[in-house]
Amino acid sequence: MTNVTLSQAQRVVLLLSGAVKGVGLYPESHPAITHPLQELAGIFDALLADRHELRFGIIDGVLFFEQHLFFTPSAAVEELTELLVRKGVESATVIPGLQVEELRHFVTLLSRRQLQGAALAETLLRERIVHIALLLADRDRLRDDEEAEEDGLNPQATYRQALTVVGGIFREIEVGRIPNSDKLRAVVDQMAVLTIKDPATLLGLAMIKDYDNYTFYHSVNVGVLAMALGSALGFRGEELQELGMAGFLHDVGKTRVEKTILNKPGRLSSDEYEEMKLHSENGARIIGEMEGIGPRVAQAVLGHHIRFDRTGYPPWARALPFDRFCDIIAVADCYDAITTLRVYKSALNPKAAVELLRGLAGWHLDGALVEKFAEMMGRYPVGTLVRLDTNEIAVVWRPDPHGGEQPTVKIIMDAVGGMLEPPLVRDLAAGAAGGEIVAVVDPLLKLIDVSKYLE
Repeated sequence: MTNVTLSQAQRVVLLLSGAVKGVGLYPESHPAITHPLQELAGIFDALLADRHELRFGIIDGVLFFEQHLFFTPSAAVEELTELLVRKGVESATVIPGLQVEELRHFVTLLSRRQLQGAALAETLLRERIVHIALLLADRDRLRDDEEAEEDGLNPQATYRQALTVVGGIFREIEVGRIPNSDKLRAVVDQMAVLTIKDPATLLGLAMIKDYDNYTFYHSVNVGVLAMALGSALGFRGEELQELGMAGFLHDVGKTRVEKTILNKPGRLSSDEYEEMKLHSENGARIIGEMEGIGPRVAQAVLGHHIRFDRTGYPPWARALPFDRFCDIIAVADCYDAITTLRVYKSALNPKAAVELLRGLAGWHLDGALVEKFAEMMGRYPVGTLVRLDTNEIAVVWRPDPHGGEQPTVKIIMDAVGGMLEPPLVRDLAAGAAGGEIVAVVDPLLKLIDVSKYLE
């Protein structure tokens, strides 16, 4: 592997700094934008020909690119340093495959003043920037300490950070590295507190879907749902945290599956399915190599497709003494999968999804866990789109605390079909007019993205 020369490092800094500045001054097609990006992409491509990654960022206030530290800053160095510090970025990792258009999109997002920290990292995931991964500075790992003291834990910020951490772990594994577990443990610690303190909000966040970044969102949602179910079962402390890590990492073995198989829109062939089935044991093997994660997490990942009657896969593991972790992950995994729209299948509404889980109880899923999950979700689970007896359309925002049919909802459409902005929050248990649900509504028929009302 050839070393990055100082002149190459200096050129990268100059081009990147200039491109970020340029997107705020010129249209995207202007030569002042296109030429630097084309040259920068060419440099990255050449340097990545014989290495897995390139890194640049800030160490103790000093900008670096690979092994080169810029102690004597030029204007470009100062501008890029200030930008990364302001954005809360400790480092960025570039992996092979970066194209000019993706680089252009990255630079454009980096230039947006309002995108910082976890919000920036989440946007990169959502916008399919897959060949550049950010590591956030300590101050942005979860939430600024001052804000945390004033407001307490923030569910939305914690959920976004979980997406960032899980996405970073998957990317590191894809390029052949075994990641550190410190950030995962930190975000799980925060999530465990929130699970006990405000489970209804987390259940709403777990209804957020991103079809282009399915694996990351699915992994975080399974972690959230598993922790909520674990909390309802009385799990606390380290036990709840380990359950969350198992949920976040249950599909990490899919980093070893060919992308053509993983992203195939139709039914897998028998050979492709056999390769896909290896993801649970590959995931357990990866987790076994990560420091700071106990064997119970690896065992849960290994067994999350083993089924309650132990007829699942991998076949060689069916006789192992799996505990309830793998059955809890299985319930959460199944629920999130069937409530997510995919190219090859439609999504079930949350109420119908719970009923489907009941149909799988006793053989595929643990029946007692399914019933506890159904009790936790309520008669009308968070995220269900419903019609009231007033003909208003609403999204279930908080479950009925008594397990009945009167949740708290957000009215998003009036009786004549007009959208309400902002939505009207109504506690159906308060006895006001319009207090009865008369039907469940298909969001697709109304062209409504339910998740936007749950953040």
